[in-house]
Amino acid sequence: MTHYARIVLAAMPLILAAMLFVSAPLSANDQTSAVPDIHLSITGADPTLVRDTEAILKAAHDELYRSSKFAIEDTIHVVYVGRGVSFDSVIGGRFPEWGVAAAVGERNLIAVRSPADYPLGRTLRETLRHELAHLHLDALSGLRQVPRWMHEGYAQQIAHQWEFGDDLMIARAVFVNSDISLRDIDGVNSFAGSRAQLAYAESFLAMNHFLSVYGWEGLHLFCEHVRAGGDWDSAFREATGADYAGFQKEYSDFLEARYNWIAFLGDTILLWIGLVGVFIVIYIVKKRRSAKRRAEWEEQEAIEDILYGPFRTGEREDTGAPNQ
Repeated sequence: MTHYARIVLAAMPLILAAMLFVSAPLSANDQTSAVPDIHLSITGADPTLVRDTEAILKAAHDELYRSSKFAIEDTIHVVYVGRGVSFDSVIGGRFPEWGVAAAVGERNLIAVRSPADYPLGRTLRETLRHELAHLHLDALSGLRQVPRWMHEGYAQQIAHQWEFGDDLMIARAVFVNSDISLRDIDGVNSFAGSRAQLAYAESFLAMNHFLSVYGWEGLHLFCEHVRAGGDWDSAFREATGADYAGFQKEYSDFLEARYNWIAFLGDTILLWIGLVGVFIVIYIVKKRRSAKRRAEWEEQEAIEDILYGPFRTGEREDTGAPNQ
């Protein structure tokens, strides 16, 4: 039994890696096309951080262009905000305490709490890719407002931010009917930490579903319609064939289908966690039973030594002495 447990445990990293990168494909439609240059202005960073920032953003920019065939043309301003500077003053608005970075589309700005003064809570690569994706979607939509879940889900797709435990969190919310509607995610900045985490996870799933079903063409159609002044209902009709309420119903059905008990246990990492747990429990039970049996045997032997020890000693002495 322990042999099987070791096999399942050894497979866990591969299973987890597959779950963490369950995002819509960002492969190029035309890998040979020239990629426009990215223009950056970086302040508040030492030379090493500047080089890292440039490398991360250039790679993300090139990947986004190859996938979407759309590039941010204007200079992107990256500001690292130290402890002595008000983050709100840099971005020009109120920012939640749990946040570590923000993108301001109107100014083509990415503001990041300085890693020298603040723990980011995630890698610099994730942080920068996330915020660049916000700017990219802003540019794609002509700075017109799009649903917040679309913004956050798109950013998480680009940053590959599907974390271990997100499946369980969403499943629990679906089971107790406490999942957040897509419309309500617009207020995520006012949410407490745990509810905000759920909102981000649902945003990832909703955008993953949108891109998986309607692709980049659907996203372009939606953004083009919004950029031209259309409302969300008509933009969703252009992209999906249904209005916003229709897409929300589609997503809700997808969520319930994915996170019912049978599908959830058959399609997610929890199945493997459950199997490992079963193996561990069986192993522990067997070990305890073996230990209990050994203790009982030792106790029985001790009693027998007390009761029959003298006779056994006499027998050994008699048989051990030669006959005279």
